[in-house]
Amino acid sequence: MIDTERIGLKVRVLSRIVRLSILATPVIVVSFLNACNGKTITDDISAIFEEVKSNPVRLRNFLQKYPKGGDLHNHLSGAFYAESFIELAISQGMCVHPVSKTLSAPPCKKNENGTEIGVLIGEPPSANKVNEYGIPNLTEIIDQLSVRDYGLKEISGHDQFFSTFGRFSSLVPGNRGDIVAEVTTRASRQNILYLELMQSLGMFEVANWAATEYGTTSHEFTEILDHNFIDDQVSQVTSTLDQIESRRREIQKCKEVKSNRFDGCDVEVRYLAQVIRTFSPVQVYAQTVLAFKLIDADSRVVGLNFVAPEDDPIALRDYRLHMSFISDISKQFKNSSNGIALHAGELTLGLVPPKHLGWHVRAAIMIAGAKRIGHGIDIAYEDDLNELLEHMAKHSIAVEINLTSNDVILGISGAEHPFKTYMEYGVPLTISTDDEGVSRIDLTNEYSRAVTEYDLDYKTIRSLSRNAIQYSFLQGAPLFKDTLTGEVIDECSEDKNTDEEILTDRCEHFLSTSSKARMQWQLEQKISLFEQAVRI
Repeated sequence: MIDTERIGLKVRVLSRIVRLSILATPVIVVSFLNACNGKTITDDISAIFEEVKSNPVRLRNFLQKYPKGGDLHNHLSGAFYAESFIELAISQGMCVHPVSKTLSAPPCKKNENGTEIGVLIGEPPSANKVNEYGIPNLTEIIDQLSVRDYGLKEISGHDQFFSTFGRFSSLVPGNRGDIVAEVTTRASRQNILYLELMQSLGMFEVANWAATEYGTTSHEFTEILDHNFIDDQVSQVTSTLDQIESRRREIQKCKEVKSNRFDGCDVEVRYLAQVIRTFSPVQVYAQTVLAFKLIDADSRVVGLNFVAPEDDPIALRDYRLHMSFISDISKQFKNSSNGIALHAGELTLGLVPPKHLGWHVRAAIMIAGAKRIGHGIDIAYEDDLNELLEHMAKHSIAVEINLTSNDVILGISGAEHPFKTYMEYGVPLTISTDDEGVSRIDLTNEYSRAVTEYDLDYKTIRSLSRNAIQYSFLQGAPLFKDTLTGEVIDECSEDKNTDEEILTDRCEHFLSTSSKARMQWQLEQKISLFEQAVRI
């Protein structure tokens, strides 16, 4: 239990009064509390957090309620839970393969050898098929659509993880609005303000077009830049994003009065265009052009990323070539060149030969101009580790940390993970989920794991939360000079982050010019209220 005597006897006696007044007069309350015990709120919360983090139950509860800025590395289709895919499949009369558990469209039929390749999902229960959904082997379906219990199978975490996507991919088109609704609802319940969701709208269409138009061998790719087909895809993607947003709002009842809305309406969503890097060079080039054009055309698309297993033979063979594509094309789209986030270094010894280790992070940053990298595990194999880490810290190149997926896919966790090394060099970090549905986690789980594995203190947790917006691709300049100390830009240095505060003209003008800073201001208000409530 938290010793309330330690955080101020007088506060305990008047706690009921303070709780009632805390939202109405936060500045007065803070001043009164400080006068009582001579400590700052951060001092007290830090002491409370040190006690909380030794108890996994209380730590989870603390972090679930704690305002978390956002999740910057989250694949949209991989964020949907297996049970949700099953419910969609039932409602749409889909089939499931009896062995692989792959979901597919009807008719459910047999192959030429008479082997059953599809069983109707949701068919009436029989003596051999009885469960609440009327689905055969429900447990096995969930296990095959996720990494649940993967350790009990004769398959690596890596192979199980990446095999899941093909099993539910047929349900993603047409249901993205449902997926966004689930993901934002889950985020809201964890006090998360912002999501950058990766999706591949238009990418397969452009890849197929490029292969048909140019073949799969090398070409003078620059002729693709102004092609009408890609521009048509931009328009179609924009229209699809409208439909996704409309469906999400419909599910969450966001147009109704606040008391009737579902959770999730207030979670801000932006998208990263996913380029699939396991196609031929001309196809990857065409997708990259589409990604940059989407960023230019639609404010909801704020960046790009390259996806698919980094250890795939094509991805390994063409990695430097892909980085040069980004570098070359970004020169044609200078207004969009700040939104580059790349998977880099999701590799380890044994998964690939040594020749493929220790240079992907550097190539992503130095060649492609990445502002953020995801995973960054193989940085230990860098020839000049100190120089690269110092460069990342100096230029604020953030790393998106995905602890659970790194453990499942690569077998890397604890001291073997470069998390602490990045921190020691001052490289900015954000905590993210990667594929929370496939991994069967949420962002709170990843924060809890970081605290437990690396003995993080409260100030670091607060900084990680701030970093998620500080290093987002939201429009505008950031609020903070330093997210750890809380030092803000000069324009707002005289202002307080409270609901009742009247902003100075300088700060109000600055916030009006930056979507990023406005959201950071909102996060600080939430953190302030949380700290006040926990401290009492």
